[in-house]
Amino acid sequence: MKKAFDQIYQFKITLRDMKPPIWRRIQIPGDYSFWDLHVAIQDAMGWEDSHLHSFYVTNPETGHKEEIGNPGDPFTDDEEIIPPMREQKLSPYFTSENNKALYVYDFGDDWQHDVVLEKILPREKDVEYPICLAGKRRCPPDDCGGVFGYMELLEIISDPEHEEYEETIEWLGGGFDPEYFNIKEIIFDDPEERWEYAYGDSDDMDEFEDEFDDDTEETPDEEMSQAKILSRNYIHSLWERAKKDDLEGLSTEEQRLVKILKDHEEEFFNEFEFSDLTSGHEFDPEDEVNPFLHIFIHSIVENQLAEREPIEVFQFYNAMRNKKCDHHETTHLIGAILAPLMFRIMKERRPFDIDGYRSLLKKYKTRNPDKLADLLFSDGESDSDE
Repeated sequence: MKKAFDQIYQFKITLRDMKPPIWRRIQIPGDYSFWDLHVAIQDAMGWEDSHLHSFYVTNPETGHKEEIGNPGDPFTDDEEIIPPMREQKLSPYFTSENNKALYVYDFGDDWQHDVVLEKILPREKDVEYPICLAGKRRCPPDDCGGVFGYMELLEIISDPEHEEYEETIEWLGGGFDPEYFNIKEIIFDDPEERWEYAYGDSDDMDEFEDEFDDDTEETPDEEMSQAKILSRNYIHSLWERAKKDDLEGLSTEEQRLVKILKDHEEEFFNEFEFSDLTSGHEFDPEDEVNPFLHIFIHSIVENQLAEREPIEVFQFYNAMRNKKCDHHETTHLIGAILAPLMFRIMKERRPFDIDGYRSLLKKYKTRNPDKLADLLFSDGESDSDE
């Protein structure tokens, strides 16, 4: 066993500007990276891990303050300027003399945490690390507006007569006790699994290849008809592979589509089975679900989640999962937000409204998922009336 595994770092994490204080005391393996510490802080505090974050710590060798942050951070022009936290171990930075760092989560709300190394201890036998030793008070909810927004939230929920009381309680999912803390409810994720979930393997993210290039000129209607036929033939070919669990030679994108087809087998078996023969069939939006459009939107959502682009998709996903929606339900909710914007592209031939998409994801991620479908429908009706 390496020497690093024999040491345990004990940290106290305190959220700044909170009175009374909100804090956690944790012990983590001494070989942890800053990414691993980030995950431990998120889990111990109770954040959703749906925003950007960075550490600010003095390098003992140079005496200079360094930022250790995220890969692909959009707030820097050069990714190499900021050392990625997954590649930076804690041990060169934290010593008994150099024992403090600042951890900032959500650059909008600007949640600042004082990270203090209290002790370096020998690893105890038969103890699974990380562990939380102690703490006080509940972490503020994500996206509540930072320190001042949180103070306002507490004021609102303390007054049932407040005009925003009911809306705020619904946003919180039924209530919020700022004094509540139960150490037994803290579960630490595997940092490697969190990394794969958050970022995945970007080298494998291939775009769909256009297999049907044709030099002949066609009218827009002919192009759309040809694309529809080819699309259904393409889906049918993937469906045949899906039935046999034959993934050999398929790109990551195609493998993801195969999984989506199998997930929807009970709903659309006949449509997938005979899709090569029904290319000319038009689905009536009044009483039919277009299964090909459905899985296409499903695929777009899965790709956005895998790439975390736009980041609001990932944030919406985490918010819904924290409200006990499973993966499939959550992707359908995202698809319900995305679909009307896709229809506008096809109907009005205009560019995709990415800013509008981001705004809608931000707007709806705070809502009750059980009521979201009705809310989307009513908002859509209002938009069509204007």
